Amino acid sequence: MTLLKRYILGQFIKTYLMTVGGLIGMFIIIDGFERLDEFVTKHGEVSDFLMYYLLKIPFILSYMAPQAVLVATVITLATLSRNNEFTAMKACGISVTGLTFPIISFSALLALGLVISNEFITPFTSQKMNYLFNIKVRGGEDQSKKSRDHLWIRSANGSIWNINSYDPVRSLMKGVSLYSLAPNQPDIQYRIDAESALWNGKQWEFYNGYIRFFKSGTIESTKYFEKQVFPVLEKPADFKKLQKRPEEMSARYMYQTIQKQEKEGLDSTRNWIDLHQKLSYPFVSVVLALIGIPLSIRSSRKGGLLFCVWVSLVTGFIFSFFYAMGISFGHKGVFSPILAAWGPCLLFICIGFYMLLTIDSEKLLPV
Repeated sequence: MTLLKRYILGQFIKTYLMTVGGLIGMFIIIDGFERLDEFVTKHGEVSDFLMYYLLKIPFILSYMAPQAVLVATVITLATLSRNNEFTAMKACGISVTGLTFPIISFSALLALGLVISNEFITPFTSQKMNYLFNIKVRGGEDQSKKSRDHLWIRSANGSIWNINSYDPVRSLMKGVSLYSLAPNQPDIQYRIDAESALWNGKQWEFYNGYIRFFKSGTIESTKYFEKQVFPVLEKPADFKKLQKRPEEMSARYMYQTIQKQEKEGLDSTRNWIDLHQKLSYPFVSVVLALIGIPLSIRSSRKGGLLFCVWVSLVTGFIFSFFYAMGISFGHKGVFSPILAAWGPCLLFICIGFYMLLTIDSEKLLPV
């Protein structure tokens, strides 16, 4: 029993590695022809071109790995069935569940590996990849070092910043106004106006300004200063944060962004959907494995290997359609974030289990 499971697992892993390697290779070749022209016209170096796609592999793998599970499952089991190995194993009294358990276990471990990769590896490599292409090759300006004008920022404690210009290189603000609001009320407690503010490494130093205290909507007192330090939560990094691309964000970063938005009273529904999508997509590998197992066994009875692969591709397309539709409905507010991202997975898991239970039946439906 153990030897048979190891044999099936070995065949599956070998097929999976070839499948995912082939999918990644095709993606790089197709995308490479599109990018090559721009690298040449921008006089990019060959080393930059190679490094770009080396850094892009984790990003490609995060999308291709679950899809490769379905193809590898179908090819592995269809091949065993065609060689009558699967029939011989069943004749020895081994159940379908027992024979296919290694495939499902590997798919679950793969999903966990993708979650870890998306958390620690893919965001880092994607940032490097986008910087190399957009800044080094295209010659764009590094937005994180670019001065920003007319900023309005809401603090986690409810305070509101209005900054005419901010230099992230020197951590220098010019034309600063800071409004401190009363807790759970729209009234202003005090307002700080300063000609400039500079980060000294530990805190913000405000220069040439004044602070006005309000009571019942009127100015109670005004205090002028040449240099003053005020207790504020924000640090320089908070003023130069830019909207990252989805592949550049980890789940932790996305969750922290959501918490900050909710404290500021902003709608975070779309971000919740993106977070659940990031967490659910790796587990598509388990869903497709559950679907692929009964499909491969059923379709191998009716046709050859090519027929099985064709059936698996159609099934993968149908699942992708339902998954994309769920995310789309979530963005439009029709589905909740959890239902939008996890609903299609749960639906197809139920379908997969049903097909496994009825695998020995000639009819797909009990009618």
